[in-house]
Amino acid sequence: MSRMDTTRWKSILVPRGTYTEIVEIAHQEGRTISGQLRLIFEDWKRDRQREVRQESQRVDAVNAQ
Repeated sequence: MSRMDTTRWKSILVPRGTYTEIVEIAHQEGRTISGQLRLIFEDWKRDRQREVRQESQRVDAVNAQ
């Protein structure tokens, strides 16, 4: 039995329903499970960064008044 290279890969726990949804979406979009998780994370990260910028701009605008 081969061992997972833990310097490159990590296991994560997700609820079974979440896993099933990720697998279904990955299959529909022609991705691996890890590829789908990377996409989900990158989308979340980009959205969060945009939210932080918008909040910062809002605070700057309020402080400028």
